[in-house]
Amino acid sequence: MSRFLLIVSFVWCCCSCISLHKDNNMSPEMPGGEYTHADVENLALLCKVWGFMKYYHPSVRAGEYDWDRELLCIMPSLVSLPSKEKRNEVLVKWIDQFDFKKKNGIYSLCASDSIKLLPDLDWIEDKSNLGTILSDRLKEIRDAERDTASYYVNLGVINMGNAVFEHEERYSKCTFPNIDYQLLSLFRLWNAIQYYFPYKYLLKDNWNEILLNHIPLFLEITSRMDYESALKRFIAEIHDTHAGIYGGPTKKYLVPVVIRFIEGKAVVTEYYELKSEFKEEKQILQPGDVILRINSEAVDSIIKRITPYISASNEASLLRRIAVDELLWSNDTLLYVDYERNGVVEKSRIKCLPNRMRESTIFEKPHPLVTVLPSDILYLYLGSNIGGKVPQEIKAKKMIIDLRAYPVMKKIEGYWEYNTLYPSSTNFSIFTHGSLLQPGLFTFGPIIKAGKENEDYYQGKKVILVNEVTQSHAEFMTMKYRCTPNTVVMGSTTAGADGNCSSIILPGNFRATFTGLGVYYPDKSETQQIGILPDIEVKNTIQGICKGRDEVLEAAIKYLNNK
Repeated sequence: MSRFLLIVSFVWCCCSCISLHKDNNMSPEMPGGEYTHADVENLALLCKVWGFMKYYHPSVRAGEYDWDRELLCIMPSLVSLPSKEKRNEVLVKWIDQFDFKKKNGIYSLCASDSIKLLPDLDWIEDKSNLGTILSDRLKEIRDAERDTASYYVNLGVINMGNAVFEHEERYSKCTFPNIDYQLLSLFRLWNAIQYYFPYKYLLKDNWNEILLNHIPLFLEITSRMDYESALKRFIAEIHDTHAGIYGGPTKKYLVPVVIRFIEGKAVVTEYYELKSEFKEEKQILQPGDVILRINSEAVDSIIKRITPYISASNEASLLRRIAVDELLWSNDTLLYVDYERNGVVEKSRIKCLPNRMRESTIFEKPHPLVTVLPSDILYLYLGSNIGGKVPQEIKAKKMIIDLRAYPVMKKIEGYWEYNTLYPSSTNFSIFTHGSLLQPGLFTFGPIIKAGKENEDYYQGKKVILVNEVTQSHAEFMTMKYRCTPNTVVMGSTTAGADGNCSSIILPGNFRATFTGLGVYYPDKSETQQIGILPDIEVKNTIQGICKGRDEVLEAAIKYLNNK
């Protein structure tokens, strides 16, 4: 037997006689050695069966068992088996421990035009792989009568319907490597996405193949840092800008400038607003500087190295996340940066400041909510963290709504039901919601409307500004305002991640997030990954940044003033 199998057998055998507690550590040795493709296939099937029972089996979904412990107890029995037949026999014996009344539920699928995504359960019909008995057992569970409530998940607040995962142990004190918790984490997250990610049909690769490919990565983890990296690499497979892994150590320092990719280059565009004790700090980098290398590594190399660990819906949001969250961050107080300014390459040792010193982010800034621009243009910046109330009586002849940020919902009053912009009730979106009775099923809800009958609605021309920072609620508001009369969207493609976020706790006190609610146009066409496409594309240029110009805003003003 290989060293890997010896360690697994030694560690996992404890599960049959020791209860799993949330702070214990059951895998003190480092995994290693060889494992067979059959071992990986067996673990992958166990993942699918365990997750299927978690969300479908009447007794399991009711919380009657310590389902994490049951997984760890059965794991050693799935390693080093002589055949598929023996594996299937082991799984049948395990499933039969969890009895239920074999009374069929009445779960007829609703009208086909309301279904967006069917449960991915074809695998339980594959008798050539599962054998007749195991396949039949799983189909009995699929068809069993279930309560409407589930111990592990509910569907959020009224009219939202994204998955809210509950009763997932953190195992805060576990250390790594630890085979038990590593695989439990992968299995927990894979199944959460399997049954409650509304855009699983958009994945670039087969979800079952992704599981097979990642099990070896989770078996070969040698440290907590490896574990976090494996989780990030896994969640990146769903290509969702909402998706991420949180709970690991964050870098403490950054150079307090905003980086955006403009004309394919990493460009300094502005400074972050700093807290008072840091306002006098001298800034070496200037708007328009092109970042070439950081600590002697070329920016292109950095992008290539970290892209597999970043989940992003599209190229624009991928580069945004790299620019804002990765490039000029450090655990040291100094970064060595090569940059180009006015055609000259310069090198500097740049002081980093503590992250806590920022008063602003790319998503919100201390700009006024309401400004009146020349030519009688009302300018609304919905990323204002100063807050205020949007004007209900609009006297200006033209309007710009800047959504190149995130609406600060707690501080801005009136923007959500901005009914003065609408002449009547208007369709603008439709959601898909998951199912507790048939996990994996997503169906369309009713059309979402905006506005109401209003003879005195605002009839002036409007421009909505968007770019890669426009994400989630900002994208939703763009859709909402876009359906008002005399309105165009101007700028560049948005982040392509709309819909409420779901999050699930993972072992080691980590948390994973992903989009939990499907958002579409009224005709059911896509927004996810595509983003909100502008009617008029306008992008900033490096030359414009150097001169301190906001070329997108300038284009909007020019458009509004053009009769």
